[in-house]
Amino acid sequence: MIPSPLSRIQLLHELEQQIKTEVQNPWLFPQRGAVSGFLGTAPIVLVGWRPTWSTFPNEGANKLFYEILTELGLENAHLTNAIKSRGHKDEPDPSNLALHEEIFARELEILNASHCVVTMGGSRERVTEILKKRGAKVLCHLPQYASMNYGPSQIAAFREATAGLAAIARRNEWIK
Repeated sequence: MIPSPLSRIQLLHELEQQIKTEVQNPWLFPQRGAVSGFLGTAPIVLVGWRPTWSTFPNEGANKLFYEILTELGLENAHLTNAIKSRGHKDEPDPSNLALHEEIFARELEILNASHCVVTMGGSRERVTEILKKRGAKVLCHLPQYASMNYGPSQIAAFREATAGLAAIARRNEWIK
């Protein structure tokens, strides 16, 4: 009997173990409530540059980020960063950047999402550069979700941009 291929979730679990083994100070978006985080299997990938040392989710923007994703039907989007190790704002990239790029490329392959990548935050040029090397394209850009800590207008801007993404995803039947 021919064994069945591994599911996306199984492949992501394997990749998660690789990251925890090979990356110093690894961090992945956690599952919380209805949001799948790193284990999201929808063909939509929301990607930032690098995780910080802040706690997640807290009572501020992190919590709002997950609430907005759930509210708009994006709770199974794959949430990730191009670099998997935590770092401080002005800290240089890790010396093993190629490993991080390989891992990110593997995520896109598992999710078959080379056309459904959404950049987040201020480092979109750097993420886009990696995507171009891999033949992937940026679908759209979301503001940095941490900006929602600065008030109602930033929350509204993030919600509006995310609602636009959800509309695109529904039109393309990437979400229900």
